[in-house]
Amino acid sequence: VGVIVQPQLVLVITKFLDTLPARQLANGKAEMFKHGLIHDAAYWSEMIGDNGGPDTHIKRSVEIKNEIVSKDFKETNLRKILNFGHTLGHAIESHFLASKDALLFHGEAIIAGMILEGYLSHQLTGLGQDQLEEITDALNQRYDKIEFTESDIQAISDLLVFDKKNTHGQINFVLLSSIGEATFDVTVPENMIHKAFAYYKES
Repeated sequence: VGVIVQPQLVLVITKFLDTLPARQLANGKAEMFKHGLIHDAAYWSEMIGDNGGPDTHIKRSVEIKNEIVSKDFKETNLRKILNFGHTLGHAIESHFLASKDALLFHGEAIIAGMILEGYLSHQLTGLGQDQLEEITDALNQRYDKIEFTESDIQAISDLLVFDKKNTHGQINFVLLSSIGEATFDVTVPENMIHKAFAYYKES
């Protein structure tokens, strides 16, 4: 319902960030890490090197998202890369909302999703071992690990069939070929998803 159009103006007032607790700030930064991973390796390096301030980082993230959305407004191809980390991340978030007492923010679920999908990228789309380790280490240093039981993992895997980005019953992943380069509509076997969780738990 509604009309989808590009806004004429977007105002970003970063002073309001001063009102947020640290966990909420980290929650928001998850999407910014994603922008570097899918589209700008230099920006990713700047983020994990803690170089530049929030104004600089927010400006670059806005530029990246705008560049992608402007090229593919109706999400027929390129815009899909914005879903990196979200296929498993959304399933994790939904599972925790439905069955866990612990509070899990969207960004925290997406961080886990990016590590999991980073592993899948290494296995399926050519992401190098060194880059996988760089991603895993950088995100694990900044965010608490989520504890998953075997029943959690199976329930999360079962939820993937409901992802809104699926087409014709096919579960579609966005994976990385390298840091800063993403590919979309990648099919992943279920047994590989379980291996990704095993990697996450050991990382």
